Amino acid sequence: MRLALFASAALTGILERRPELSSPLTSVRSLREGTFLYKHDYDPYAGGVFYHSPLFLLFFSYAVPIESSVLTAGLWTAVDVIVAILLVKIWRSRHPAGSKWSSRDHTVALLYLFNPYTLLSCLARSTTTIDNALCLYAIAATYTGNGAPAMAALAIATQTSLYPVILLLPLLLVLRHLGAPNQKLAAYSLVFVGTLATLAGLATLACTDSWIARTWGVILAVTDLTPNVGMWWYFFTEMFDHFRMFFRGAFQLHMLIYIVPLCLRLPDPRQAVLILVGTMATWKSYPTLGDMALWAGLLSCYPDYCTNLNHPLFSLTVHLYTAILLPLLHTLWLLTGAGNANFFYAATMVYGLNATLAIADVLGAIINLDTRRRLMDIVPGKYKQYNPPADSGEIIQVDFPSNWTVAQLASLE
Repeated sequence: MRLALFASAALTGILERRPELSSPLTSVRSLREGTFLYKHDYDPYAGGVFYHSPLFLLFFSYAVPIESSVLTAGLWTAVDVIVAILLVKIWRSRHPAGSKWSSRDHTVALLYLFNPYTLLSCLARSTTTIDNALCLYAIAATYTGNGAPAMAALAIATQTSLYPVILLLPLLLVLRHLGAPNQKLAAYSLVFVGTLATLAGLATLACTDSWIARTWGVILAVTDLTPNVGMWWYFFTEMFDHFRMFFRGAFQLHMLIYIVPLCLRLPDPRQAVLILVGTMATWKSYPTLGDMALWAGLLSCYPDYCTNLNHPLFSLTVHLYTAILLPLLHTLWLLTGAGNANFFYAATMVYGLNATLAIADVLGAIINLDTRRRLMDIVPGKYKQYNPPADSGEIIQVDFPSNWTVAQLASLE
């Protein structure tokens, strides 16, 4: 289906220009311009239109020429298939062969492949798709105990989009949870730092050090205010210059303050990974709908959490609502001239608020489910009506005596 849709140049041309699918840091149109300048011995980072990682610049200049529509269509399609396979591996790491849920591998894959956000990002040739694959490979390799490849992949993802670095601590905790000793954890940390430093050195040799300010610098300083589905662009458009530094720091710290509390509060560090991926998809400086597709795909590996959400229908319908509003209000603002920037920003605020509420809902489901499971361990067996296997994701049903009072406890140690 993807390859058939790629055959329509008109369709892909429209999608490549959509701000919901491509940001200045992930746009294939910007990538084409950067590779053209690089091949003609100009510094693509000298202007203000190219913000891609040097890894993408070199890869799409020599390995897979970005000008080839056939090769790029095959690449983006293959990357989506690889991501689906990685999601199945993550699913199997939670539900090994022989468990009740092990036969639902195809469901996890199809939920990702037929997600409209995933499909449209692929057709727009947004490099978010490749960033998602790198990030998900790091997660899948960690969950299967392959620490060195996981840290190397996380370093590559950090080099291309920076924000995956927030997953470093929870992924190391996952490896520790799987039995890795402290010496190996230190070695894995060195793999991450060494790979990142090596990639930065190679990028500097190929493009001089100008890439730092035009990639990581733009992500942190938010100097390009092209409209996107995030919360940053309109806020900093209206910001007075002397307040800009303070609020940039506040917004960037907002991405970091959740790491340690989540790792301390949640009993399984894989739960912290799930929440941080959603936070990254919602609150990074240049998000796209493809980032939300990654979180939705990862969430499909946790049906036990999905069945304990408080308002899943609300979150889903508001996502559909914003999927209509975003292109509609963008058109009213920039194409027909019947609106202004507030129209589009109102839609992005609804999108961000709904995504934040969905993350909070998932976090609440995680905490409630873990509390109930631990509480069931101390309930006498004669009150248990149904005691499913530990890997089934189902909840033990308990017939409490009438004189019992059940409360959620902060700690059951």
